[in-house]
Amino acid sequence: MELTRRQFAALASSAAGVAALGMAGCSPNKDGGKPEEADAHEPYVSPMTDGEITKVRTACGNCHNNCGMIANVRDGVIISLEGDPEHPHGKGSLCPKGQAFLDVVYAPDRVTKPLKRAGERGEGKWEEMEWDEALDYIAEKLTEIRDTYGPEYLCYSNGAPVQNIVRNAYWEFYARYGTPNQAAVPNLCFVPRLVALNTTYGFRNEDDYNNADLIILWGANPFASMRPSSFMCYEKKGCLSSLIDAMERGVNLVAIDPVCSETANKATTWIPIRPGTDGAMALAMIHTVIKEDLYDHDFVEKWCQGFDELSSFIEQYSPEWAEGETGVPVQTIADLARTYATTPRATIHDGNNFALQTNCVQATRAIAILESITGHIDVEGGNCCFPDVIGNPKAVEMGNSAGIKTTVAVDKPPLAATYNPMLAAGMPATLRAIETGEPYVPKAMMMYHTNGAITQAQPQRTIELLRNLDFIVVNDLFITQTALQLADVFIPDCTFLERYDYRTYPSAEGTVVTLRQQAIEPRDGIMNTYDFEYALAERMGFAEGYPWTNQEEFITYALTPSGLTFEDLKANPTQIVGKHEYRKYETGGLRPDGEPGFNTPDGKVDLVDLAFKKNGYDPLPAYVPPAASASTKPEVAAAYPLIGINRRIVYYAHFKYRNNPYLRENRPDPVVLMNPVDAKDRSLADGEWIKLTSLFGEAKFLLNVSERVMAGVLWVDGGWGDPWAYEDSNLNALVDGTELDPVSQSPSLHSFFVEASKA
Repeated sequence: MELTRRQFAALASSAAGVAALGMAGCSPNKDGGKPEEADAHEPYVSPMTDGEITKVRTACGNCHNNCGMIANVRDGVIISLEGDPEHPHGKGSLCPKGQAFLDVVYAPDRVTKPLKRAGERGEGKWEEMEWDEALDYIAEKLTEIRDTYGPEYLCYSNGAPVQNIVRNAYWEFYARYGTPNQAAVPNLCFVPRLVALNTTYGFRNEDDYNNADLIILWGANPFASMRPSSFMCYEKKGCLSSLIDAMERGVNLVAIDPVCSETANKATTWIPIRPGTDGAMALAMIHTVIKEDLYDHDFVEKWCQGFDELSSFIEQYSPEWAEGETGVPVQTIADLARTYATTPRATIHDGNNFALQTNCVQATRAIAILESITGHIDVEGGNCCFPDVIGNPKAVEMGNSAGIKTTVAVDKPPLAATYNPMLAAGMPATLRAIETGEPYVPKAMMMYHTNGAITQAQPQRTIELLRNLDFIVVNDLFITQTALQLADVFIPDCTFLERYDYRTYPSAEGTVVTLRQQAIEPRDGIMNTYDFEYALAERMGFAEGYPWTNQEEFITYALTPSGLTFEDLKANPTQIVGKHEYRKYETGGLRPDGEPGFNTPDGKVDLVDLAFKKNGYDPLPAYVPPAASASTKPEVAAAYPLIGINRRIVYYAHFKYRNNPYLRENRPDPVVLMNPVDAKDRSLADGEWIKLTSLFGEAKFLLNVSERVMAGVLWVDGGWGDPWAYEDSNLNALVDGTELDPVSQSPSLHSFFVEASKA
């Protein structure tokens, strides 16, 4: 479908067009079949003119990688996207999401005018608003709530920070409004692991793959996510080149995973493990290291606290015990522990599968302890603290970890602290407050770049509880399920190609700072988020002294500690600041006070977690079986004998972009992988639609019979459930939303009871 700019603008800006396009896209067949082809929008085809092409260097914003990208622009229209070979992250490569992003920018189902709900929540009836009208209306409602109840009755929810703007947007506004209540998604992301790592040795580590001789990828699938480490920037060839180079030089690559993932398939060794039992295996490896005297005596004696207590505690967790929990043979566990402990340059990359368990924090603590007692922390080839705001408190501080530093401090405690003192944020605590009335019931929510209604476990429970709120604003690109079911006001957002932003990456060279440049003007006058935030602050009466008034000023403000300005990055979009050193605990490079040691309360690696002890949690990583454990729930296991685990594929990020025609052409349907034995037992055939059922709901998937999964395990595509993307195929509908990790509120998205039958 070829559209001129004028034709496209006419279609997108018409009243009828907005009403229709707001709910267009690939609509699901309620019987579980493929979407009807007529309902899917056609791919965007750029207009052909003879105008000069301008190349705009920027960074992709589809996932956490933020690879370098070049937008080719002609006559104000992006005609193609390509990888930037000069950018240190990606080195010219783009995954399918980046290549297909023009179909997001120019999607006919993208909303470009503010909308006000005209019917009941969930009906999909909207009235267009002008931007000033929308700002006035939101300011009026938020002022009313603040004056009637108090500022804390507003909750805010920013989504997964695939771009820095998602961390930073509205942060200053919420602080000035006076609310402490973040109802975001940290329980579904890396944050549960960060809680464990920060309280053990004080930083979120990155993997020094370029110098490692042994790499253990534990619950991680970087060859599908295209994300080899946390945020690490490998300058040599691109994202996955570090792992590919390691394989080529003969590095021992071990994958521990319940399924033969894309990564496990490339590994030297694949170790299948029962879902949710990773902590048991880590404890057994610690047991072997201590019992066989393989630990780093010098490091433990000088830099660790609690080793004697750990030694007594670990007696109960032998490899023989762990085999019964994990299904991993005794010899495999012990041999891997020995190999890891005796390989000086070895690293463990624990993936986000750890964060999707009801025992995830203590399992990550066990991994951190294993890394520590073997002396693999911040050394060459180990788990390092490379310069970046996330990794190093003395490195450049740019707000990359938890939002910018606001100019106003909020003096009210977050309601989440009532339930989770060490992770006083998140949607689960907000839902509990609504459900119980303790400490109070919020009245309003602002949601930016998040599909929060369906990303949590038991999405129908989330929707029902959030409908108790008086006022909900959703700021996004499309009418997602969240916008449809909950929004009173929908505010359109710019894509990352229509605004400025910045990104920082840790690296062995220093902190890489890059400017995400605006390639084109926003479609149909959409306000960029920072301009919208400032305009809303003006109407609320607290814009005086705001640290910026537009997006360019915001970037200079956010980058102040680095000494870089927006103008500096415009002149040179990618720069490196700071430098990297190994063993920074010896020189004071890990602590804000500059003293030797780690950024923990006592300056040591806390094998006995002092922060956990203070807050009433077990200070040692005691093993608790996952929620889906036959040993603790035999009756449920008998009725639902399969264990489902979440699957992430490269074509999509989280719940986004399943209305993109190019991506849907590659992966049109939600798929579940099942072992041939389990399929035969249930008379299920490859290629047919099946129904998965649990205690909490049901969902439909296209069956792929495969030996890549262990018998008894299902590998289930996550991320479906929007109006255009199989509403009845949301994995989260199968998962308990109330039995959560006690520290982080994480649900069991990576190990849940389920049964399968014909659809």
